[in-house]
Amino acid sequence: MKKVAKFDPFYPIRSEIEKNFFDFFNPVARNTAGYIEPAVDVVEQDENIVVKAQVPGIPKENIIIEANGDQLTIKGEHKQEKEEKKENFYRQEIQYGSFYRIIDLPSAVDKDNANAELKNGVLEVTLKKSKALSPKKIEIK
Repeated sequence: MKKVAKFDPFYPIRSEIEKNFFDFFNPVARNTAGYIEPAVDVVEQDENIVVKAQVPGIPKENIIIEANGDQLTIKGEHKQEKEEKKENFYRQEIQYGSFYRIIDLPSAVDKDNANAELKNGVLEVTLKKSKALSPKKIEIK
């Protein structure tokens, strides 16, 4: 005998609440393509844009950073140290695999004047704002 699922008018709301709850307590989440998306902060300063990304346990050799116009791409891979065939996991929450994040920046940046530092699992990328695209005051004659 087949079971018929009851109509639940609150399913879309409950689904969204559960997703937000999961995202809040799990800042390194997988997107719909299966890539891990590291949590990021983007801060605009007078001359710079600073992007901080959570990449715990990932060595700098496994991280690639690319700046292009007003976008920053952070990608890489979190590799599992070793795999034991004898182990039976009761719970496995540590995520391994590729990560990929494209961050839209508030303005264009000078990709030649960028610095990156990895400390305590936080990647900090400092990008100089592009002078070529900064507003210019035009005097009326």
